[in-house]
Amino acid sequence: MTKSQPKSAKTLPLLPTRELVVFPRMVAPIFVGREKSIKALERAFAENTPIILSTQKEPSVE
Repeated sequence: MTKSQPKSAKTLPLLPTRELVVFPRMVAPIFVGREKSIKALERAFAENTPIILSTQKEPSVE
């Protein structure tokens, strides 16, 4: 009996959103201003990979 090889983990870019909850297949404008967020989006578009959107609990916190 052979053990199956574990699937390699894939790193995906994360984009925190303020005061916006996004659901699958939802269309909504997203305004991006932080340099890290812009780079995450550029990377996702360049590599044609998904991006994870997460709502911030405290929108006033950077």
